[in-house]
Amino acid sequence: MDNPKPSPFIRGKIHLFQPEKGYRFNIDSVLLASFVNVKEKGKLIDLGTGSGILILLLNLKYKNIDYWALEVQDELYDIAKKNFELNSVKVNLIKENVKNIKKIFKPNSFDYVITNPPYFKEYKGENLSIKIARSEYLASIDDFIKAGKYLLKDKGKFFLVFPSSRLSEITYKIKKENLQPKRWRFIHSSLKEKASHFLVEAVKNAKEGGEIVENPLIIYTDPKKRKYTDEIKYILEKFC
Repeated sequence: MDNPKPSPFIRGKIHLFQPEKGYRFNIDSVLLASFVNVKEKGKLIDLGTGSGILILLLNLKYKNIDYWALEVQDELYDIAKKNFELNSVKVNLIKENVKNIKKIFKPNSFDYVITNPPYFKEYKGENLSIKIARSEYLASIDDFIKAGKYLLKDKGKFFLVFPSSRLSEITYKIKKENLQPKRWRFIHSSLKEKASHFLVEAVKNAKEGGEIVENPLIIYTDPKKRKYTDEIKYILEKFC
């Protein structure tokens, strides 16, 4: 293990360990956690939990959820387990590839599926941990979407963050699996820049229509100086 240490990003409300080298979470996880809107009770699974950051953040909002998490990498699995214990968050953590989901769970087992999956088809860097976390090296986006469809109960919710450059592809894939998009939000670095990522909430076996596209989520007022907008400040203060 690469000497996990407390992240400089999260302090106060949660305590987080992650590798000094290798995969480390970014603001996408925070924005996805802020986007999630569920009932106070239910069964939720995070596919590809990494350090466990999404569930740690969600636990600040929802205390009575039955949390589950899946992680394929030994190092990140160990770190997630340590983070859940450190923050006294009860999570059923499983070390397995999302491609093998049918070997672990019965279908229609969850109310909510959330994932910040690998974004890229390929990754040319040498770090294997980052390669697995950021690319479709061990599992494709199709595997994550199909797992979501398999795990969700009828009318269950699927939450995803992904680069907007693959918007049409992802829309096609989730609709193909009978996950109907119902709520969207696009993320922009600044008012002058095009959307870099999108957040989507899809509902299993829902009818078409009634989609909501929320106001754009702008990260910086000044990207060069990395000055956050008031909304991002609020989100970070709320979680961090």
